[in-house]
Amino acid sequence: MSEELTKKAVMEALIFSAKSGIEPSRVASIIGIKLSQVMLLLEELEKEYEGHEHGVMIKSVNGKLRFYTKASIQSFVSQISVRPLVSITDTQMEVLAVVAVKGPLTRNDVELIRGRSSQSQLLELSKMGLVGKRKSKLPGRPYLYKVTSRFYELFQVDDLAEIVEGLAFGEGEDNFETSRDNLTDNGNVEEKINPSDPRREGESERQDRDLPEA
Repeated sequence: MSEELTKKAVMEALIFSAKSGIEPSRVASIIGIKLSQVMLLLEELEKEYEGHEHGVMIKSVNGKLRFYTKASIQSFVSQISVRPLVSITDTQMEVLAVVAVKGPLTRNDVELIRGRSSQSQLLELSKMGLVGKRKSKLPGRPYLYKVTSRFYELFQVDDLAEIVEGLAFGEGEDNFETSRDNLTDNGNVEEKINPSDPRREGESERQDRDLPEA
């Protein structure tokens, strides 16, 4: 067995064993090779698993490599493995798409984009573990929402365009000033905003602070 084949086999085993996925840089560190070598081996593995003789494939989601069941095989696998997310409504999916693409952002910001209330959808998405929240430093300290690692794991997307294709956001998106623009490099929120901006602290934001923790 050649040295390169051995490295590929080790890489395959690492991806298979990492239930939550593994970063290519971590693979390189464990095997003791350069990241560029890992990416070349990854290309070879991906091509090998593209064949019809394999029911799984290797995919990078949120920067982590994992084995995923191919869509053509999912109907068989679903008979023994039930996905943890039973159902998600169209409105919840719309809110999830807004948070995924625009987040982190406040509930008021979500509602400005959608043009309608989003309190119940955010609450349910939080219960599902798809959306997380933390207090911001904006006036009134409303929550900032962003998608979780569970979101990426469940939907198996690396390109967020995959979940927003075909979704139409409200007209408020044109006038939306994302809260993400106020984030510093370390993830904190700058307080250089206009406190008199009615979008930032209204009745909906006051209610948002009272949302129960997911």
